[in-house]
Amino acid sequence: MNKKFKYYRLIYKKFGAASIWFLLQSKILKNKLYNRKIKGLKHPVFLSNFQADVTTLFQIFFAKEYKVPKDLSPVFIIDCGANIGLSAIYFASKYPAAKIIAIEPDKQNFEVLQKNASFYGNITCLNKAVWSGPASMEMIDMGTGNWSLRVKESAPGKENTIEAVGIFQLMEEYKFLVIDILKIDIEGAEKELFSKNYIDWLCKIKWMAIELHENIDEMIPSIFYKALQGLKYKKYQQGENLICDFR
Repeated sequence: MNKKFKYYRLIYKKFGAASIWFLLQSKILKNKLYNRKIKGLKHPVFLSNFQADVTTLFQIFFAKEYKVPKDLSPVFIIDCGANIGLSAIYFASKYPAAKIIAIEPDKQNFEVLQKNASFYGNITCLNKAVWSGPASMEMIDMGTGNWSLRVKESAPGKENTIEAVGIFQLMEEYKFLVIDILKIDIEGAEKELFSKNYIDWLCKIKWMAIELHENIDEMIPSIFYKALQGLKYKKYQQGENLICDFR
C-alpha cells in the first residue's frame, strides 16, 4: 500500500489531479469501457486494446511525450505508425489548421483510427505501411496482438499483403514542401526507412519524434544516426521518444 501511495503521489506531483483520476478510473473500469473522455478533447476517444491503449493515452495526454516546442506552428504533420490514432488526434486538437497524414498498416487498428479521426477534419488516414519506398508488405504478429505488429517485405503475388509508401512519396502526393512534425513509431521498420532513399526527405523535417526499437534490432540506432550525419539538430529524450529538432 505504501508503494502504491508513493507511486500515485509521484504521478500527482508530476502530472496533476486529472492524471490520478484517469488512472484510478481506468483501473476500476478495466476492459469494461472502450471509449474515454479526455480533458481538453471535445470528442471521446475509442479504444481497441484497453490496457495497452490506456498506457498510450497516459503517455500522450498526461505525460506529454509528443509535446512540441511553443515556437513551432506546424502546418504539415506525418504520423507513421498511427495505431488507433491517439497521437494523430492529439496533434489535430492542438493544431486544427495543420494537415495530418496518419498511416497505419493493421486493419483492426486502422478501423479504430478512422473512428477516432472522423471527428477531426484535418486528419487523412491511410491503411498502409511506411517503408523506404513503394513495396508490398505482410503483417507479422509477434504474440502481443495488434499493439505492436511488425511488417516485412512480401514476395510478389502473395495474398493478404498491404501496400507500403515512402516518406518522399507522401510529400509529393500531398504536396508537402516540408514536414513540420514527423512522428515515427513503426516497430523496427525504421531500420529500413533510414537505410536508403532518405536523402530527399530527411533534410526537409523541422521536428521529429521517433521511438528507436533497438530491442528488435540492436543495429537500428547506428543506422539511424548514420542517416543523420551532416545534419544539424538538437536531440533530447521525451518519454520513450527521441526528439530531433532540426530548426
